[in-house]
Amino acid sequence: MIEAHSEHEPRPSAAATNTPRHASALMALQPKGSCWYCDQPVDSVRRFCSSNCRDDYLEEEAEFGDGT
Repeated sequence: MIEAHSEHEPRPSAAATNTPRHASALMALQPKGSCWYCDQPVDSVRRFCSSNCRDDYLEEEAEFGDGT
């Protein structure tokens, strides 16, 4: 018998589970000239230096939240 969910199955990435809530959360971040996740310099329009940083940011926000 195959189990429906295995502890060893990878979780879907934040990009795969991207919802309008995530999109609005990302839009609420003001561009600051550096990546919101790793602080690497970016242009004045971008919030993240890569999709990996964006996804990692969303995963951490989902796991740890904003503390409220």
